[in-house]
Amino acid sequence: MAEDLTRSADSFVFKADRPWPNRRLKVAAIIGHATPDSVRLWVRTGQPGSFSVWVYRRTSEEAEQALREFLSATPLAVSDFDSFAAVTQQKDFEIDDYTADTTRVLDIQDLSPDTRYGYLLYDRESERAMLGHNRLRSFRTPPPNDEKRTFQFGLFSCNLPYAVNGLFKKRTDVSNIDMWDFLSTTLKRHQDDVDLVIAGGDQCYSDGVDTLNIWQHLNRRMRKSDGELLPDEEAMRSWFRDVYRGYWGFEGVQRVFDSFPTYMIWDDHEIVDGWGSHYFDEGVTHDGLGRMLPDLEARGLDYEDGTELVRRMFRAARNTYAEYQHSHNPRTAEGQFDYAFRRGGCGYYVLDGRGHRDLARNDYRILGRTQFDRFADWLRAQDPEETPFVFVVSAVPVLHTRAALTSMDELLGGLGDDLRDSWEHELHTVEREALMARLFEAAARGVRVSILSGDVHISAVYVIEDGRGNRIHQLTSSAITCGLSLPQSWVLRMGAADRGTTPEGYEFERLAIYTRNSFAMVSVDPTSGQSWFKLYGEQQLPSAEPAEKAVPLSHSLAKIRLF
Repeated sequence: MAEDLTRSADSFVFKADRPWPNRRLKVAAIIGHATPDSVRLWVRTGQPGSFSVWVYRRTSEEAEQALREFLSATPLAVSDFDSFAAVTQQKDFEIDDYTADTTRVLDIQDLSPDTRYGYLLYDRESERAMLGHNRLRSFRTPPPNDEKRTFQFGLFSCNLPYAVNGLFKKRTDVSNIDMWDFLSTTLKRHQDDVDLVIAGGDQCYSDGVDTLNIWQHLNRRMRKSDGELLPDEEAMRSWFRDVYRGYWGFEGVQRVFDSFPTYMIWDDHEIVDGWGSHYFDEGVTHDGLGRMLPDLEARGLDYEDGTELVRRMFRAARNTYAEYQHSHNPRTAEGQFDYAFRRGGCGYYVLDGRGHRDLARNDYRILGRTQFDRFADWLRAQDPEETPFVFVVSAVPVLHTRAALTSMDELLGGLGDDLRDSWEHELHTVEREALMARLFEAAARGVRVSILSGDVHISAVYVIEDGRGNRIHQLTSSAITCGLSLPQSWVLRMGAADRGTTPEGYEFERLAIYTRNSFAMVSVDPTSGQSWFKLYGEQQLPSAEPAEKAVPLSHSLAKIRLF
């Protein structure tokens, strides 16, 4: 009994004193992978019970107020729904317990292409709407695959909307959250031709500000009790779930996720800073375990104990990532997080640069050889007549840091893992050369290739050429809310080269750089072969009334033609 109480004390399931300055996510939805006739809908009910999702064709704006009033009634007279909107289907499901944190992915099929649908989450037991009544929720299916029309997609990364302030640095404040309002406003302004949004990594931070850092919590809680190493993995799962619910609890975040097909991939901070780029070697100055668990010895634990705790944290992070992010991506084989999908005349491949990253391998330390070959086979199969554009999502940019900086691990104390994270580090020469060779092979066949990235907290555009008339682009959008520390600011600003030659002999030139919070939109015209990268930052039109909130502007700061 005493041990059960000790275990429960480790869990965040019923912990009410976490210092979140915002309301955590409770009932929510995410529009995931969409095709012309289907969509993957992720929902969180917040409690066990019997539920339904209703999908209906959106009505005119004039009728929406009446629909909103009808849906807000309790009990909700479901038999009268057709009087307000044309219900196309109903999906019933049960949430029996909290095993999956009350989440479920529903595959909504038999939809019509290029059609806007509304949806509602309904509690059959209480006969009331839970989501989609006070703010009507909707999504649009993409056009048929063979319709190569102009469209846009959004790109963001690095969501850390918190700062620690106060005399003793104990107060958690919200920071830069208006950027989500700017993003949702921009997407809504272009909603008729925005087909998708790419979340390019670090959608939340397990190790963000000190007050919310679950790795610091592990340092305080790790121990042995009656010979058993604690905390266990179940408790750790509750920590990672708490992080997702906190970071995604903002209305602006939900307005993006529940309205546009959003494709996600993780990066290091969904696990811990620099995951896969640390050396683990007991007694070495820059030992990764010592950085993650500095209180190991003080807690009476040895190196083997610490290694096991880190393994548990990774498994908890991976399973929670699958639950909250990957579950609504295109289906993949068990344990595989990289994936591909199409939109019009564009092919997308989202690489998993974190789940298989391992410095202990002799080569292919970032993707692993199996994933790399899977991607190379996919890229080789792309026909430029059918797929004139290819977008490769790599959370960490393939080109960003000056080569002179990537081997300065010891001189930049504490930033070594950040530099080893870089594709440009000498540890990754074989894999980087192979990746660039495959990308330029596709470019030589007439495919217009761009790499989409985040991670580095600076937005930039590079053009890379092979000397034979072929070029690819590196497009980086980072960060939507996360700020820069002083050492990172110095390294990353100084590290973003203007122009030069890569170790493989490719010439590159930087076309743009922006060092403040931002997100991006990419527009594509498969018929003409043109595409544009548009960068957005914080812009506000001051209100005429001092007490009123400034009006966010949704016009780009920069617009750069790619092809």
